[in-house]
Amino acid sequence: MANNEKVAVARLLEAADKFGTPLYVYNEAKIEAQCRRVTEQFHGLPVNWLYAIKANDNPFIMEIIQNQGIGFDTVSYEEVLLSNKFTTDPARIFYTENSMSDVEMDAAIDMGVVLNIGSLNRLERFFQHPKSTECCIRINPAIGDGHHARVNTGDPESKFGIRIGLIEDAVKMAEKYGKKITGIHAHIGSGIKEPENLIAAMKVMLELSQEFPHLEYINFGGGMPTPYRDSDQTWDMARFSELASPVLHRDLEKRPDDFQYFFEPGRWFVAEAGYLLTRVQTIKDQVETTYLGTDTGMHHLMRPIIYDSYHRVVNLNSYNEAADQLYTISGNICESGDILAFDRMMPEAKMGDILAICDAGAYGMTMASQYNRRALPAEVLLKTDGSMKLIRPALSPSETVRDFLDRCGYDKA
Repeated sequence: MANNEKVAVARLLEAADKFGTPLYVYNEAKIEAQCRRVTEQFHGLPVNWLYAIKANDNPFIMEIIQNQGIGFDTVSYEEVLLSNKFTTDPARIFYTENSMSDVEMDAAIDMGVVLNIGSLNRLERFFQHPKSTECCIRINPAIGDGHHARVNTGDPESKFGIRIGLIEDAVKMAEKYGKKITGIHAHIGSGIKEPENLIAAMKVMLELSQEFPHLEYINFGGGMPTPYRDSDQTWDMARFSELASPVLHRDLEKRPDDFQYFFEPGRWFVAEAGYLLTRVQTIKDQVETTYLGTDTGMHHLMRPIIYDSYHRVVNLNSYNEAADQLYTISGNICESGDILAFDRMMPEAKMGDILAICDAGAYGMTMASQYNRRALPAEVLLKTDGSMKLIRPALSPSETVRDFLDRCGYDKA
């Protein structure tokens, strides 16, 4: 075992011992390194980066990323309000609406955030607003990609974006109301498999951009993948920059001064920086399947049941031992589908062992629920100075029930 691996395992075990399980743990140094891997690309080009806070909206995580000069990609008014706590410049908040209400739209206009509109009827409501002046529109480029069908957002039949055949109507609508479409946006999916797929979508957007007379920026989306399996190819950000830069340089020659490009790497910043730590509570031999029952479950990490997602699972107590036992990792929720990992070769497990579910920094806590009225895990940040910071405490079972009753307004002695 390499020395850095020994240190990582020791710190995770220390966190589990200090704060208990289940527990989300995030590595600050890894988040900062992922930020640098994007901001160091595209030299000499006006390229900006946005963080999709739906991946992980813990305020301490958001602060780390904001300090690296990265803006916020939001998809709800609540996320807009949260992001507004971290920046005094509303233009650094990009709000992609999805079935937005009039109330949400009015509030977003008053705040001055960048509003990205994905349907013609909402676009008209925006243009009819007396305070509206300009916006971005989301286009469905009819190019889809992603790690699962449920995250393919660029397919022609996807619910997202204004289809290409209606772009002329959008431009005419802006002219009718004397307003401007100053940005266009597309997002083809999450977990894009190859850089060439995103570049193909970029070229479509650059071609479509000619239809917009007042354009000031193009947001190409993103959704760079995470190598969840050992066999997965790591997204080569430097290679992507090398391939995409000539495309942008040629386009920039035709653009006005101060023209900008945006990318949204999605989970890129946080996925590999997070672990969900859980304790083995049960070892159950069911003839053909041996289950390791844990004190977490699908309510804390929904990706396996929603997307059939794979997460590496490591037994921290026997990290360097031979993996000669076959286990299925199950959760503590009363659902047959509450399986976190099927058929994993691991060292022999013992009751009380600590398992680390890896690459769980994205779409973990933001999707977590209190199904079965269970408490949410605590969250801990492993700081670059070697310290550990509790960035969200867990509630006890009694606190969880009391909080639930209080929120319902139910008071019975």
